[in-house]
Amino acid sequence: MAKELIRVPRVLGESYNSVLIERLYEAGGNVMLDLIIYLGSYHLKDLFGTSWFSVEDFCRKMGYDRTNLQRKLDSRQLAAMFGKNMQPEYVCTDTAGQRISHPIETVFEAALYKLGLENLCYPTIGEDGRTSYNFVQILKRFDIMTDFKTKKSTKRLYSAVVSPEIKNFMFSLYNLLELQDYRSLPSRYRYFYLELSKMVYLIKYKTTKNEAPFYVLTVDQLAKKLGIEIAEPKDRKKKVASILKKMNTYLKYTNFNFSFVKGDHERWAYTVLFSFPRHTLHYFDEGQYAVVVKKFYKNLLGLYVEIAYPDTDMAVRRKKIKEVEEDAGLYKEFLLWANSRKA
Repeated sequence: MAKELIRVPRVLGESYNSVLIERLYEAGGNVMLDLIIYLGSYHLKDLFGTSWFSVEDFCRKMGYDRTNLQRKLDSRQLAAMFGKNMQPEYVCTDTAGQRISHPIETVFEAALYKLGLENLCYPTIGEDGRTSYNFVQILKRFDIMTDFKTKKSTKRLYSAVVSPEIKNFMFSLYNLLELQDYRSLPSRYRYFYLELSKMVYLIKYKTTKNEAPFYVLTVDQLAKKLGIEIAEPKDRKKKVASILKKMNTYLKYTNFNFSFVKGDHERWAYTVLFSFPRHTLHYFDEGQYAVVVKKFYKNLLGLYVEIAYPDTDMAVRRKKIKEVEEDAGLYKEFLLWANSRKA
């Protein structure tokens, strides 16, 4: 079977966004997290504004049941998501100029709307060594295309635009996720799969530097990531081991090894050492797709410089391209341009 590797913004799995993910999970389970992953994988289509999709498209890609996502939320559930005084609605004008108001009340549409109200966070370190925290709106907008006036069941299409910064992450700061494995996991394990994808990236990087190919977490860290609330350390460790073993049974391409070792200042083995078989590390390679994406952005950079410096010759433009490629700030400006609706 062909690979189903997709790129996932690295910031999704970082600790500084854990509170956001927990909040999204409480509001709508895994749906909102999976919507971010799904929409992020369409970053090239989003660039040209062509990413119309249906609930069925999302379900097929991410392993959901359409009936559950089209279920209407009751007033209590909507209040928990949006507050008691907010009743979200989608307002549009039909071809006759008549105003149409469509209530946002299904699980799927409420999840899309909620993502437009939330921000991801990521830190940057300035030249003075100080850390700044940046906040990025997840969705810039979403649209619905259907015939709202008919009472017949008509197929709805959606267009959701993630922020340019998140599109940037899909090109410059991402991990790889194998959708076939991800779909097979029960929802309670999916968020931890982002941790596994980060491990794969870091261990592959370590092997290029001839460093020990391991990833280390303590039992307490794992318990928090896996939602384990057991007071007794010995029992907490057993539960961690049980879940990790269970997860491995669902995975076909992301199999991992783990063992308990004594960490620094530990009397007992309460540190977990993760590693991956060689074939797993080799599997997580985009191959030709990465080459195509890199070439696409290379060509786009040429267009960007040509627009920015229209009255210059080829030699000057080549120099400007090199300057942008080598300057992180200039390259970030280029990516924001490339991933905006204006590009």
